[in-house]
Amino acid sequence: MSPSSNPSPSPRASSPSEVPDDTPSDPSNLLLDENFDGGRLDSSVWNTCHWWDDEGCTISSNDELEWYRSDQVSVSNGVLHLVAERQATRGTDGKDYDYRSGMVTTGMKSDSEGEAKLAFTYGKVEARLRVPAGRGLWPAMWMLPASGMSRPEIDILEVIGQEPDVSKMHLHPADRSLESAGRDYRLPGQANLAEGWHTIGVDWTRNKLTWLVDGKAVWQITGSTVPSEPMYLVFNLAVGGVYPGPPDAETKFPASFDIDYVRVTKAS
Repeated sequence: MSPSSNPSPSPRASSPSEVPDDTPSDPSNLLLDENFDGGRLDSSVWNTCHWWDDEGCTISSNDELEWYRSDQVSVSNGVLHLVAERQATRGTDGKDYDYRSGMVTTGMKSDSEGEAKLAFTYGKVEARLRVPAGRGLWPAMWMLPASGMSRPEIDILEVIGQEPDVSKMHLHPADRSLESAGRDYRLPGQANLAEGWHTIGVDWTRNKLTWLVDGKAVWQITGSTVPSEPMYLVFNLAVGGVYPGPPDAETKFPASFDIDYVRVTKAS
């Protein structure tokens, strides 16, 4: 979940026309088929904060304005809701936050519990989701290494709420001396990610990442910068920060990032 708003494209990045989505889906290879049934979050798969959870968490390096809390995460009618509210909150880091919000991750629960709940190397990730619109909102779907390091990072989807028709995608290599790569994909016509449901995904194979929006391959990166280590999933609704900027008076709260399902299929 990068604070960089305009990373330089990788020389190995390809345009959408060069990356047909021809990867077969095999149900027998499913690592995760999460439909959020049952009315509650499955704690054997999901945590409600990053591994540095201390009665909540945030990402201070991004200057985000929210404190993540477990009570901002709910499941109802087969949908996961990550809800941001404009409510003053004192974090356990001693700082005051103007907002509280929700997130989930399949990573390690804490630094003393170092095993990720679900991590994998290579496979296809797909989620059906709907994001909130509004300046300063920053929903994201991304992947981090099971080692607990902050790189490499695969941003499957980032949206800044003032541009809900744009799916932002990034790869931040493990080697920080290398440039990050990024692409903005604007949905066709009048479509946007805040209206109706959309499927977002990434197909990850050895030396290749292909990003998918509504079943269409829209970007691809190949080469040695593609991660080759176990990684886990993160979904979160950030508020403010260096990427989207702060909310304004027209941003409506509560705002909800809704996820209908998440599927992970291991590579054949």
